[in-house]
Amino acid sequence: MKLDDLRTLIAIAQQGSFRAAASALDIPPATLSRRLQRLEDTLGSQLVIRDSRNVSLTPLGQNYFDRCQPLIEELESATTELQDSSHSNPRGALRISAPVGLLTYRLMPLFNRFMAQYPEVTLSLTHLSNQHHDYSPEQYDVVFRVGRQPDSSFAAAKIGQSQRILVASPDYLAQHGAPSHPNDLNQHARLASVPEFEWALTCKDENHQLETIWVNSPVRMAIADLNSIKQAAIDGLGIASLPNYVVADDCQQQRLTTLMDDWCSPPRPIYMLYQRLGYIPAHIRCFTDFMRDALAGF
Repeated sequence: MKLDDLRTLIAIAQQGSFRAAASALDIPPATLSRRLQRLEDTLGSQLVIRDSRNVSLTPLGQNYFDRCQPLIEELESATTELQDSSHSNPRGALRISAPVGLLTYRLMPLFNRFMAQYPEVTLSLTHLSNQHHDYSPEQYDVVFRVGRQPDSSFAAAKIGQSQRILVASPDYLAQHGAPSHPNDLNQHARLASVPEFEWALTCKDENHQLETIWVNSPVRMAIADLNSIKQAAIDGLGIASLPNYVVADDCQQQRLTTLMDDWCSPPRPIYMLYQRLGYIPAHIRCFTDFMRDALAGF
């Protein structure tokens, strides 16, 4: 019996579909099907029920999975721990998921520094997303996300916060004027990053009480890419609400101007998620420690 065949059954049970299991194992679906068939032939039992929509384990398959999964995890943990102890420098593969905006403007330079410092570590970053439901420990070693996170099997370390600010180009403001109150934005062209169509702006009143106004006037441009929205603002097409780290350089170089500084969106935490339980390989522990230190004060 081959261990890869057992890993195939475990991935199918955890992912719930052949396609997702093949993606988690980084193998073609045809290879996954072939390994499962070989395992079933070896055991002489059907382990998985296949139909056009769902994949589920047979009672025998579920029992076999329940007994084998902890054994495989313990074997892989012991093997990784032994490999780590035999090398003085961290080595291994890092599988990372991150939002594209945060990656571009904050994380990628730090990833490059880490890779230069640890030449025996490889990095795979094939999934750029800020969705909270599309990651699992079987797919990624470290996940970066913006916003409150649901409970999961990952440990969550807060590494900073994101503050959205209103910006527009000097040319746009010269032509259309600058708003002084959130209600004034109803008369301006809004540039929104998907799915941030509504803007919540908060300010302290004269009694130091928080007042929040929601801006939901029609959007002139909506794009699921922060850099494209920023460029549209630079080109004078309207007012954008963007994370401070995305527009910091452009504001400093006066390509963009901040607006209504007394009104701001609620800050959103930035989290680094990583494996919570069991043995954590040295290269992953080294990476998470490096990122915590590098992002201190972010």
